[in-house]
Amino acid sequence: MPDPIIGSSISRKDGENKVTGKTRFGADYSLPGQLYAAVYHSPHAHARILSLDTEKARTYPGVRAVITGEDCPGYYGSFICDQPILAHDKVVYKGQPVAAVAADTERIAREAVRLIEAEYELLPIVDSIEDAIKADALVQEDWSIYKIKGLTHPVQGTNILDRFQLIHGDIDKGFEEADVIVESEYYTAMLQHTVIETHTTLVNATPEELVAYAPVQSPFSVQSLLSGLFGYPVNRVRIVCTDIGAGFGCKLEPQLTPIAAALSIKAKRPIKLTYDRHEEFESTVTRAPLKYYAKTGATKDGKLVAQKLLIYWDTGAFGGYGPRVNYNAGYASNGPYAIPNVYVDSYCMVTNHSLGSAYRGFGITEVACAHEAQMDKLAKALDMDPLEFRLKNVLKDGLQHASGEIMKDVGVGECLEKAAANIGWDKIPLSWTDEKGKLHGKGIACYIKVTGTPSTTSVTVRMNGDGTVNVLAASREMGQGVRTVFPQFVSSVLGIDIDKVYMSQADTSITPYDKTTTSSRSTFHGGNAILEACEDIVRQLKVLVAKLWKVSEESMLFENGVFTTTEDAEKSLHINDIGASRAMHEEPPVIAIGRYGTKDVFDPVDEYTHASKRPTVMWMMGAQAAEVAVDLRTGHVDVVKIGAAHDVGKAINPLGCTQQIEGALSMGLGHALLEEMIYQDGVLKNGNMVDYKVPTFMDADFDYDISLVEVGHSEGPYGAKGIGEPGVAPTAPCISNAVAAALGRPVTAIPIKPEFVLGCEGGMASGDGTPSAEALFHDPAFGPGREV
Repeated sequence: MPDPIIGSSISRKDGENKVTGKTRFGADYSLPGQLYAAVYHSPHAHARILSLDTEKARTYPGVRAVITGEDCPGYYGSFICDQPILAHDKVVYKGQPVAAVAADTERIAREAVRLIEAEYELLPIVDSIEDAIKADALVQEDWSIYKIKGLTHPVQGTNILDRFQLIHGDIDKGFEEADVIVESEYYTAMLQHTVIETHTTLVNATPEELVAYAPVQSPFSVQSLLSGLFGYPVNRVRIVCTDIGAGFGCKLEPQLTPIAAALSIKAKRPIKLTYDRHEEFESTVTRAPLKYYAKTGATKDGKLVAQKLLIYWDTGAFGGYGPRVNYNAGYASNGPYAIPNVYVDSYCMVTNHSLGSAYRGFGITEVACAHEAQMDKLAKALDMDPLEFRLKNVLKDGLQHASGEIMKDVGVGECLEKAAANIGWDKIPLSWTDEKGKLHGKGIACYIKVTGTPSTTSVTVRMNGDGTVNVLAASREMGQGVRTVFPQFVSSVLGIDIDKVYMSQADTSITPYDKTTTSSRSTFHGGNAILEACEDIVRQLKVLVAKLWKVSEESMLFENGVFTTTEDAEKSLHINDIGASRAMHEEPPVIAIGRYGTKDVFDPVDEYTHASKRPTVMWMMGAQAAEVAVDLRTGHVDVVKIGAAHDVGKAINPLGCTQQIEGALSMGLGHALLEEMIYQDGVLKNGNMVDYKVPTFMDADFDYDISLVEVGHSEGPYGAKGIGEPGVAPTAPCISNAVAAALGRPVTAIPIKPEFVLGCEGGMASGDGTPSAEALFHDPAFGPGREV
């Protein structure tokens, strides 16, 4: 049985330092003799570089080094190595780094950058998904020159970076069995991560080693990437992780560290590089826009029988994590429903926009908006309540997911019921008008999410001479509470006071390997590894206490943090007192490594159909319901209440789980009603915190009720599943569906603008001219076996 510490609401161990300003973030770090860097960014979205003159910058007082693409010949990327450190012969998005300056101060570096002169030949701009499909202009002219590391399938002579298909059952037969068929399209806008801490890095590259101090989510991935770029052996590249001032995926890929490393090699000095907010918007990464076409069929009694999807992602100018978003979202694109016949055809398209990369959920919110709007449309066609329709079709234990996996440990039905109850679903109509003339509506949505599989995690647990414990792990604290949950796991096995357990900062020269802090995997993977390590710690301590007591090792017992022996009933030692007992004095160190990997449970996917009996070690599911009020005079939408219910498997720290969901509700509200990066002719028109709208506390004045559903995962630590990302997945979809109910017409894009509410022309976010769903689905070429 787990210790009572499991399931206890423990206050965040990192909370006090953060609220009192004691936490040191990336920009707070400095090294003796460091220089400051600034970047010259492309002023054009797509152009050939005819000349680049850096002489005035090089000779500017206080400048110590200038580099261009000629100094940085390599390419890098997570799945395809298509991204240069600095542009080579052409630029492919406005804001792309072209040159960089190192100087005595940041002010001098930025002044010198303004002295760089370049001449360009402008090229046609690929400014939308439609432009990318037409391929009248190519962002990447020759895919064959790039090294593919995996999970990417570019098509030569096109703007297609990657294609993902999911084929299950017989799609044509499924539609023949359908009594009702609905078709629709949906668009989700490009978003900025808008983290408090902008990208920053501090790099010292010497002939012996390269050391980077940065707020990165995946230190070992960055270590490997820098090793390949600059020719250092992996053991000579050290990533010292600074505290992260929010990530949400934007600090997964290295943006500044390769530039700073190249400058440090050139200048032979440490280099500090920090982006301002404008650069953060224009030159880093985003959540990619999505265009989703759906055709869905059901029987007259409301059972889903077929769904065909065509999906396009605007991945921006380079690959980045786009293929992984395509893969993860592809498996989730049909929602948590048992549909016997499925065809998904999903594409990453490159455009002359900044990079569409990982964003909280890896595409799950985007596809959930679309499939949940489709479910409401089908429920309406069948004259069924949206909740009733979902409950009739959601996955349950023993049913088959579209991947081919037979599901188990599924709690999404309970989540739907509790989310609905949390807004009083049965007590209010689908839509009504209040005494002030505002239109009210209710909406509900659910989701399904994979975690990246296969992957591995390792941790080191060390007991010090004073009886305190250090946990060495590369899982990064980004607000999800890992620096509290990991000590809870330690305390649960050892019985030690949680205040005696400390999780050290990640450092690749000290911390054991962990693949990444993404995909809501840390509690599941890290928890399993810690439990293994702590069992070994207990075994080692039994040996040492037996030696201290001069009894046999076989006689030693350990329960609830207390050592006893069957040879002497009077002997007892609580683990909190192990340091004072001198049991460890001059003895071998008490240290253990825990490992957890999912390669053995992963069933490799079919290359064509992506069918798999086990594509992921953990499915995450949940639901949210919303009530909204719509003002037809202004077009303004108010969220009145949200009810949330997420299957967390086992809430290791219920307070932490609830806080994750609370934050996600405000974040998802921004996705639904406010946030959108607006590009015109390759130029970002609202790349600042005035014109790009994010929710504030004034927008969070809605009521909410959160339920934690606990359908334990048979392989999770104490049954735990992930909750870091999933909280945001159904928020925008349930708000969108509630607005649609209030207005009595479908919502087909987010954010939902006042112009749309008022029925004005151009009120939708989409407007990119992509082909209609009707045209696509009536094209005989669209289906399994379609060539591109």
